[in-house]
Amino acid sequence: MEKKELLWSLLIKTVKTLVGLFTLFAIGFFVEGLPYARSLPFISQKLPVGVFLNAVVSLLGVILFVKFGAEASPAADGILDFMPGAGSFVRSVIKILSLMFAYYAFQDAVFPFIEGFEWAYQAVFLGFTLFFLVRAGLQVYGASEEISKFLVGAFRAENTAKKQ
Repeated sequence: MEKKELLWSLLIKTVKTLVGLFTLFAIGFFVEGLPYARSLPFISQKLPVGVFLNAVVSLLGVILFVKFGAEASPAADGILDFMPGAGSFVRSVIKILSLMFAYYAFQDAVFPFIEGFEWAYQAVFLGFTLFFLVRAGLQVYGASEEISKFLVGAFRAENTAKKQ
């Protein structure tokens, strides 16, 4: 596929994901605002139904975002053809962003049940984030020669154009 077509394909996937995320978060905002969902307990008094439903909506948002990363990967490989494994790099970055969102999204649903052990929740997210961060760093390092060739080639072309 041509880069322009890949870019349009990526744009369509991005807008599709944004529409899905907007819909999910509109539902979550509406549910959170329901007065009878705030005080109605789910499982125990520590977890209101509204918090539980928001956690479910957030989980669906994370799944949708990670799915976008998987769908965008082939387009990233084609658009960023100077970087071998660009799709894998994009997937890793999207997973890191998903983890950062999920960390805050699930706190209200999890913290009441792990009082005194919040560090375990934080350690799990730190571990996964570091894993994907190291993975992304290694992917960039593995492609560093090709990225360097591309950047130097672009710099040389710019200097050649200025001289003429």
